[in-house]
Amino acid sequence: MKLLPILESYSVRPCIRFWLFGALAILPGLGHAALSCSVVGVSLNFGNYDDSSVANTDVSTTFSVSCCRNPPGSNATLTVTIGPSANSTAGNPILTRQMKNSSNGDVMTYQLYSGSFGGTIWGDGVIGGSAWAQAITTNSNCPFLASIPVSSAIFGRIFPQQAVSAGTYGDTVTITILP
Repeated sequence: MKLLPILESYSVRPCIRFWLFGALAILPGLGHAALSCSVVGVSLNFGNYDDSSVANTDVSTTFSVSCCRNPPGSNATLTVTIGPSANSTAGNPILTRQMKNSSNGDVMTYQLYSGSFGGTIWGDGVIGGSAWAQAITTNSNCPFLASIPVSSAIFGRIFPQQAVSAGTYGDTVTITILP
């Protein structure tokens, strides 16, 4: 059984860091109407991984989207995508997400889902997985952002019995929000 050590100054557990981008849209026919959205500080920490276990390592995290509109009011649909793994080298970087050991280059395969563990792969809807959409209403005038809870968590899974060395594993993916 291999357990990843824990250091106080850095996370040495398998961790995915999300780079987050909001999109600004000018809606046709509405003059200066624009919806601006962002997400802040999302991470998914799996804890210690036991490579002899036959069970998946499952964790989830929730997040909120902050949006504003000029002028305020009206409804929109947010489409949230999670891009490819920065560390995957295999054919489809969404369907083969990998975390990389920071000291020796070992990789650990994992996946991100919307709705439930092992459910729909959360991707970009183009090169792999499915985008996720939610209807919203925002009455906040920019630049003041109103927090809107997202009704789906990010469900992460590391697959069992991967022969990897102990160390710090990490990956970076991009969340994109399109109004």
